[in-house]
Amino acid sequence: MELPVKLREVIILYYYQEFSIEEISDLLKINGNTIKTRLYRARNKLKETLEIGGFEQWKKN
Repeated sequence: MELPVKLREVIILYYYQEFSIEEISDLLKINGNTIKTRLYRARNKLKETLEIGGFEQWKKN
């Protein structure tokens, strides 16, 4: 929930609703490359959040 809306919506649509990039592009009326960029940024932001929150420490144990 800490992600900005434009990043969160593509994560939800792609991973939870299982829409393809093309379907998300049509739904949001945004270029497919923009969807890919937003997914990339959202994944990186989530990774940073998990690392800061101690997930890496938990994963190593």
